[in-house]
Amino acid sequence: MPDNFTENPVGRGGENHDETMSEDLLDEEELDPEGAEQRITQFVTSADELPGPPVEELAERVAARMRAAMRDLETIMDGMAQNKVLATQLLLGQRARGRQPHDPQQWPLYAASTLLSGIVVRGAES
Repeated sequence: MPDNFTENPVGRGGENHDETMSEDLLDEEELDPEGAEQRITQFVTSADELPGPPVEELAERVAARMRAAMRDLETIMDGMAQNKVLATQLLLGQRARGRQPHDPQQWPLYAASTLLSGIVVRGAES
C-alpha cells in the first residue's frame, strides 16, 4: 500500500482502491498479520491529520449508533419465534444479494442481516 493516500470522500471515487490492490499484497498481509495491523494503525493516524473530528471520535460515534440499532432490533424481535428471526435475517440477506453491487441500498440490508445474526446466535444458545 502506498504511504501517500489521497483524500477520497465516501462515495466519490474511492471505490476503485480494491481493483488496484495486488494479490501479492494480500498474500503478504495474510502471512504478516502484525504488519497489516501496523499499516492500518499508520493509516488511521495519518487520517487524523485530515479536516474533521479525530478518527477515534468518529469510530465511537458510529459504534454507538450501531449499538442503538442493535437495541432497536432486539426490541422488534423480542418474543418472536427463533425461526421468525432467522427467516427475517435470511430474507434481508437474500434482498441484499438481489441488488446490483453498486446499489447503495445493498449494504444496509447486509448490515441488518449481520446484526440479526447476533440475535439468532444468542437465541440458539439459550
